[in-house]
Amino acid sequence: MTVTINGSGTITGTNAVAGSSAATTGNLYKVDAAVVAFTKTGAGTATIKAGTIAAVGGISVTFDTDTAVIMPALAAGTDYAIYVCTDGSIRADASFSAPSGYTTANSRKIGGFHYAPGGNAAANAGGDTTPQINEYSFWDLKFKPSCPDPRGMTLVAGGFWVDIYLTGVDAITNGSSKYNVTIADVSSPPKIPSLFGGNGTTTYGTLTWFEAMELATAFGKRCLSQQEFMAAMYGTTEATQSGGTDIPTTGVTGTGATSAWNVFTSKWGVVQATGCMWIWGLDRGGPYGAAAWNANTEGRGSEHNAPNAVLLGGSWDAGAACGSRCSHWLHVASFSADSIGSRFSCDHLIIW
Repeated sequence: MTVTINGSGTITGTNAVAGSSAATTGNLYKVDAAVVAFTKTGAGTATIKAGTIAAVGGISVTFDTDTAVIMPALAAGTDYAIYVCTDGSIRADASFSAPSGYTTANSRKIGGFHYAPGGNAAANAGGDTTPQINEYSFWDLKFKPSCPDPRGMTLVAGGFWVDIYLTGVDAITNGSSKYNVTIADVSSPPKIPSLFGGNGTTTYGTLTWFEAMELATAFGKRCLSQQEFMAAMYGTTEATQSGGTDIPTTGVTGTGATSAWNVFTSKWGVVQATGCMWIWGLDRGGPYGAAAWNANTEGRGSEHNAPNAVLLGGSWDAGAACGSRCSHWLHVASFSADSIGSRFSCDHLIIW
């Protein structure tokens, strides 16, 4: 059975269109596989593109014109899934299991987006504080981050995905990118993933380069290379200011901070992109350690004449040094501090 839906979302017939056979086998069909299935049409509105077909509950739903996604009341800093339902509707919901009033039998998750606490940067001066959909956060079943969980990520220059928020203490339960949670650093260390021996409560005790790399791997992600960082943080306020004081929470201003969080939002919607916390970068280099063995890896072998690990972006106290091309190559990989956090990235996946 094929159900064809017109632009108003009502059932109009039973005519299949090209590609419907792909949908009935469980695949999402799009007219252009190289772009995401959704378009932002307003601060809190979006459409599914004409020609999109999705299988749900044994039927194939076809959208013959751009069709509005039915939205719930949207909350800032929240990820939403987008569902196609057997009644022909397309709707968003904060639940990633099924939309309100539906079940997994009569709805199918085909994508999602992040409703950000503010808008993206239009120039090198950060964004604003008007909550809205981040247009670069849209994903679908065939256009998405390569990691298992697409929530809280934004697509940079069509090439790779980056966590919108800094890593939180409870990343193993919240995901690695979550709004309004305590930022992980040496004073508030992240919990250890079960893949690396964690039991749900134990923490690393610190946040070294080694631990940041391990934590990223647990999410199917990586720490950003310097090249990725420079692109992802473009649009932040550059080389003039930093947060001014310790900023303990993702996506919000720290007590007494001299700058609002939104001035450090990037073009792609990365929040607290610079000027808030140093983050560990993927690269190592800079001054080398002594030409000797150094048992600095917490009991996992020693390093010989090892290079330092890079810190990127600048922390709340780095002032005019902060920016998308700010880098610091002084510290060894076993160093940690309350001004150093993490943020992760992953590859972009297109399924043809």
